[in-house]
Amino acid sequence: MSEERWEVPTTWAWASIGEIAEVVGGGTPSTGDDSNFVEHGIPWLTPADLTGYRDVYISRGRRDLSERGYRASAARIVPAGTVLFSSRAPVGYCAIAGGEISTNQGFKSFVLKNGLSPEYTRHYLLASVDYAESKASGTTFKELSGSRAAELAVPVAPAAEQTRIVTKIDSLTGKSGRARDHLDHIPRLVAKYKQAVLAAAFTGDLTREWRETSKASGTWNFVSLDELVDEGPTNGWSPKSGPDAKGALTLKLTATTSGVMRLDADAIKRIFESPARTSSYWLRPGDLLVQRANSLEYVGASAIFDGPPNTYIYPDLMMRLRIYDHDKRRYVWRFLNSPNAREYLQRHATGTAGNMPKISGATLRALTVPVPSLDAEYAEVVRRIETAFAWIDRLASETISAHRLVDHLDQAIFAKAFRGELVPQDPADEPASVLLERIGAERGTALKERRGRGRPRLSS
Repeated sequence: MSEERWEVPTTWAWASIGEIAEVVGGGTPSTGDDSNFVEHGIPWLTPADLTGYRDVYISRGRRDLSERGYRASAARIVPAGTVLFSSRAPVGYCAIAGGEISTNQGFKSFVLKNGLSPEYTRHYLLASVDYAESKASGTTFKELSGSRAAELAVPVAPAAEQTRIVTKIDSLTGKSGRARDHLDHIPRLVAKYKQAVLAAAFTGDLTREWRETSKASGTWNFVSLDELVDEGPTNGWSPKSGPDAKGALTLKLTATTSGVMRLDADAIKRIFESPARTSSYWLRPGDLLVQRANSLEYVGASAIFDGPPNTYIYPDLMMRLRIYDHDKRRYVWRFLNSPNAREYLQRHATGTAGNMPKISGATLRALTVPVPSLDAEYAEVVRRIETAFAWIDRLASETISAHRLVDHLDQAIFAKAFRGELVPQDPADEPASVLLERIGAERGTALKERRGRGRPRLSS
């Protein structure tokens, strides 16, 4: 007897997965034997193949099994229409087999009996990930066993109503999906707009109106970064770190990768040593940090340290600059993260393909910086950048909120769908109880064998 998770219409019935489907596991042959895999063989799926996958149907994963690999593993070929549900790492990815396919052990596949819609079942399972996880066990990672998967309760609607529900869900979630796609583009637009603001800031375009209004005279000039810096650049220090270390706290590269200082747990670590209290490695508020080595995308990324004094040191993969004037410091920081500065630093990074790209202190000092002739314009440039960025960040924050609202809307759609409230019931529909009785009567059907396989394929 299946558990009843909530009340459903009288024409519906609750059933366990084991009552309406055959639960099939998967397997993996030795990955060290290349002959177990071929370019065009038996389609084989792993949970990684469903990472970020949004389509309903899937026909194959990144690799196919050879006949040898298939025979050497516990994988089983399941028919088109099988609901493929990841049972570990993570629990809850779900797609429908677009043709015959096999899986690794990270799936529990549900070969549904006649009268059960794979699309209906998939929608329900995607809406029930938390419920499925509650049935899983394990410490390192949660795994849903075959027996626990078979216990999952499903609200079975009449076959005709299942079709109507799927059509309605697809229509509604199609609209929310398009909204989600538009929202997903906004972070990229935000990044582009910020770069456009920085590009305008350091050509003088951003403050042209200010100069005209204040009747400021003078033209912009170009100077080397070295002319604006009071101290540095100097490299940091990277002694050994570890979970048992009791020395100083040091920044990781991730502390400055975004261009804004981070001091959370993922951005700092503890080392086994501590420099002397008079050491120059200790950071002060206002220190400007530049990544001197990282991937080419991030080399040169910079941020201003805003933590407490004499508490953190910085690693050897960073350089520290000190600019005493507050406005010039923030001006230089913003310029270092601008398109022109990043392009220069990336172009002058050295290192072979096997090594991390690096920039030297000399390269950094030689960076050409466009500067206004009036000191007051430094502050105005920074103010306008930060005003524009604050507006952009509010837009990004509203996008996150909108994304949550779309997700909540989908959840509400699923909740109504599987309570029988999304589409009207039709008295002419065959009740689900009759469908389940018929499935029970057919349950003894033997597995059909197909030629050319070491074990039988399954049929629905």
